[in-house]
Amino acid sequence: GALQVKENSTVIHENKTFEVRTAILDGRFCVRVFLDGAQVSPEYSATLEVGQDYFSQHQERIIAELARIAEADVRRGIYLQA
Repeated sequence: GALQVKENSTVIHENKTFEVRTAILDGRFCVRVFLDGAQVSPEYSATLEVGQDYFSQHQERIIAELARIAEADVRRGIYLQA
């Protein structure tokens, strides 16, 4: 129902394939970016309550917005470099 989360997506940047993973953890919507199985981003998250408020105002799930921010950061080179 309401807690369905979209599939993980990938971002290709500088010939690297990043995986944008979405989840609901400990009552929060979370988005994290992985490269070769290792987390390379901060955790982008919002509480379920904030997510509900966001949906009420924007008719869009906050997890989609968090994923967009995560993807934009990767494209700007904001991620942990091995």
